[in-house]
Amino acid sequence: MVLFLTIAVFTATALAVLALYWLVESRRESLPQRLKEISETPSGAGSSWGEKIGSRFSGVLERFTRKTRIQDDIVAMVTSEQTTRTRLQLIQAGFRHPVSYQVYFWVRAVLPASLFLLAVSYGMSMGMENQKIFFLGALGLFFGILFPIAFIRWKIRKRQEEITDSLPDALDLLVVCVEAGLGLNASFVKISEEFKLSSPTLSDEFDIVNREMVAGKPRMEALRSLTERTGVEEVKSLVAMLIQTEKLGTSLAQSLRVHSDSLRMKRRQRAEEAAAKTTIKLVFPLVFLLFPALFVVILGPGFIQIAKVLFPAMSGSR
Repeated sequence: MVLFLTIAVFTATALAVLALYWLVESRRESLPQRLKEISETPSGAGSSWGEKIGSRFSGVLERFTRKTRIQDDIVAMVTSEQTTRTRLQLIQAGFRHPVSYQVYFWVRAVLPASLFLLAVSYGMSMGMENQKIFFLGALGLFFGILFPIAFIRWKIRKRQEEITDSLPDALDLLVVCVEAGLGLNASFVKISEEFKLSSPTLSDEFDIVNREMVAGKPRMEALRSLTERTGVEEVKSLVAMLIQTEKLGTSLAQSLRVHSDSLRMKRRQRAEEAAAKTTIKLVFPLVFLLFPALFVVILGPGFIQIAKVLFPAMSGSR
């Protein structure tokens, strides 16, 4: 009964607000509409009541349609930006197939519902309480929502780390190729061939750059596309250096050598930082896992002997 009264009150209030909105909007006639009515109707002769109502309703409908179109344009713009950002993340994660976005979209839509139903079914089959079943369902739903996003971010981070670690060696090879007389395009081809085993990700990226330039895309645009596909700061600085070198006409080999030395120094600093963090990271497994076992093995026999001496009744009873 209470639910029925609540629904009735809500429906009546909504209808009253909608009628009030229509009444207010119908009274707001625009100046062009009034001028049109004055010019079309002669003095002393008014239009019929039905035509007035129809014109007012058409004005309200036109304003409502205009607002709806603006809202639809805003939603479409936001949706397109989100789609473009998601596609770029998939490309940075290494998923370049045309149907990758559709697969990712359906996984994000189906996985939470599937895990929720699976968790609820498991809880009901095990005869759990309703609270535990609800907790399992919420946990499955939460995991299903976060897992695709976390997986894509993990793939992006792994690819970026591989590119960052292999880029100084690729620049060394690029310096050698340029000093040997090869052009920049031929040097990119050489990098894509030599790094197929040591760094397949970097080899694929430079191979895409080569294919784009062969297809007729300008070199600078192909390099900018490389920065968007990888999202690595070192690649961005490399592309900026190549663009600046081409514009200013400076020595490409010397610029590449200096940039390679700086990247190699950054890699060494990252390795030293990771080595310095190792001692701190080892504290927790040593304290909570290794030390208790050592205490049991080393001090256990001593505690047994002390117990036998202090409590001889325990040894006599045995």
